[in-house]
Amino acid sequence: MIDNFINTGIVNTFNLITGKLTYEEILTESNGPGGGTIFFIFPEDEPDSEDLDTMIDYFIKTEEYEKCAELTKLKNKK
Repeated sequence: MIDNFINTGIVNTFNLITGKLTYEEILTESNGPGGGTIFFIFPEDEPDSEDLDTMIDYFIKTEEYEKCAELTKLKNKK
């Protein structure tokens, strides 16, 4: 079973770096099912290739391949 703390951090970071949610929206949702304002990387930082690879590996394990594709596109732009 995937640790909820890790899941929340990676999903929040994914939503932030892909523009699906703003930092403020994530903060607002922290009281809901999102589970808090945990991030995989600092929200002010831009993820490097290693960060993106870690996130891609995570989403492969959770079988969320659409997210893998989006992250791969971001990685290829760098």
